[in-house]
Amino acid sequence: MKKALTVMVLTGSQLVTAALPPRYQNERDLDAMVSWIKSNERVLTTLNGIDFRGWTVRYADDCRAVFHRRQVVHPAGWVGPADPLEFSYSTCGGKRTRGE
Repeated sequence: MKKALTVMVLTGSQLVTAALPPRYQNERDLDAMVSWIKSNERVLTTLNGIDFRGWTVRYADDCRAVFHRRQVVHPAGWVGPADPLEFSYSTCGGKRTRGE
């Protein structure tokens, strides 16, 4: 009985520790946004701010770049980091475009 309980506790704790803590997930998300900013000279030179909660980058006078989390199908019970952030679209002067 003690062996079975020990195995259950150890197995359960391994599953829980597989999840990425929020600090590291936030770092990955921020890195994705900053990498996109650095790859776009216009955005880099006219950057106004990063809205981390809304996954939005503001640049130029009225431009926004919006990011989304890529949806990846995982098997049932899968534990791990959230899917990566990706550039979705930008808007400038009311005009919406994909890519920049």
